[in-house]
Amino acid sequence: MRKEAARVAAALLGIALITWIYASWLHVTNTTTVALSFLVVVLVTAATSRLRDAVIVSIGAMLCLNFFFLPPVGTLTIAEPENWVALFVFLAVSLVASNLSAVARDRAALANERLQLLEERKAAELARKSEEMKSALLASLAHDLRTPLTAIRVAATNLQASWLSEAERREQSDVVLTEVAHLSRLFQNILDMARIDAGAVESTRRWVHPLEIIEAARDQVQHALRGHVLHVDAGDDDALMRLDPRLTAAALSHLLENAAQYAPSGSPIAIKASATASELTIDVRDHGPGISADDLPRLFDRFYRGRHAPRHNAGTGMGLSIASGLLAAQGGRVVAENTAGGGAVFTIAVPVERLTEREAAS
Repeated sequence: MRKEAARVAAALLGIALITWIYASWLHVTNTTTVALSFLVVVLVTAATSRLRDAVIVSIGAMLCLNFFFLPPVGTLTIAEPENWVALFVFLAVSLVASNLSAVARDRAALANERLQLLEERKAAELARKSEEMKSALLASLAHDLRTPLTAIRVAATNLQASWLSEAERREQSDVVLTEVAHLSRLFQNILDMARIDAGAVESTRRWVHPLEIIEAARDQVQHALRGHVLHVDAGDDDALMRLDPRLTAAALSHLLENAAQYAPSGSPIAIKASATASELTIDVRDHGPGISADDLPRLFDRFYRGRHAPRHNAGTGMGLSIASGLLAAQGGRVVAENTAGGGAVFTIAVPVERLTEREAAS
């Protein structure tokens, strides 16, 4: 209330100051100039205060215009009929302009409120999705931690039994080693995801052959590839490629792990590498159920698992998202599509420099 009163007082003071300058100092007699100057003050008041305040200022401006500038000057009497018209036109224009300004300000305020409401809804939706993702991650981690830990505990207990044969002991030892590898893979995924989120993935490029990348990726997920036949086609090109082999192999390992998870046991997984003058591509094809149309847009979203995800393995849904993030760190990308013969193919594309063996020797 005090702020509104202060604005009205300031506007009336402005009207008085303009009146003094025009009447006593500049001796302005052009009523149009005076009326437009008063109108500016009215509009400023309407833009910053309520319509009621603008009406008060409009009336004050009208009285000053009448008393100081319309003949006979010094009285509120108006001698000429056209001056009556001019006075009421000024008042009407002031009130209409004030009303329009107030309406525009109210609409702007309403638009800001709607925008704020939309932002609050968006923030609430993001918070809800974040909580869902956290819950899904915790549930998946609980499952993925519980399963290998249980298997390790059972296998370790069995190894203490005196009645086990040597072959059975090796079998239980393999169980322990496999599940330890699974746990190591899980913790590495969590670290990679944290680095991607923090933008701390560094790319170090060096000269390698595509086959080295494929072998490194295969070694990282040996436990997942058991029960599948791996067909590797590294091409006949002996040229070396300059890229980040660590990030590329890590991304490829996630694609291999994903193929092994979704493809039927015993089915083949094919890896094919090819290169152009500036790009290396590696295809991973499986013979699983393929990718549904609903899954394709969200396939590389964090924690997302497709409709064909095996029910016996909860998983975390981090693998494909990590692969995409690791490739992006070196300017690469990954895409997926269904194949005509069934199954899906994931394609890695990484920018490279090429160096043939002859060039390397020279």
